[in-house]
Amino acid sequence: MAQEVRFQTTVRAPRDQVFAFLADHQKFARLFGGTCTRIKDGEGDVNGLGSVRRLGAGPLSFDETIVTFEPSTRIEYTVTRGSPIKNHLGTVDLSDAPNGGTAIDYVIRFEGKIPGTGGVIAALLRTALKVNANKALSTLER
Repeated sequence: MAQEVRFQTTVRAPRDQVFAFLADHQKFARLFGGTCTRIKDGEGDVNGLGSVRRLGAGPLSFDETIVTFEPSTRIEYTVTRGSPIKNHLGTVDLSDAPNGGTAIDYVIRFEGKIPGTGGVIAALLRTALKVNANKALSTLER
């Protein structure tokens, strides 16, 4: 069964600054309280189209590849190696917030590889975002 995890917030910072934060693989991983390593540079921008980041360590690690990179507007990525999920697409859309700053609409869609696991993984992702994302993004407002 397909799962969707959505995180929406507004950051009191310009779109280009928010985009730069989210495009940086190591900073992006902070949304979940993790770390990652860029293992392949992107085209034109090291974190851009075609770049690959590795999250986790050892046999539990997985790779995500950037498939859309539209500066100050959109980043899309998909899991390309490892992970207990399939048919994955993460989309981060940025827009001007009505009262200033930047609105973030982040959606993760996927299916669990093993039946019945998708809901558990979605719950873990929601919890990680709830605990870490606003704190990580607040560094842009200082």
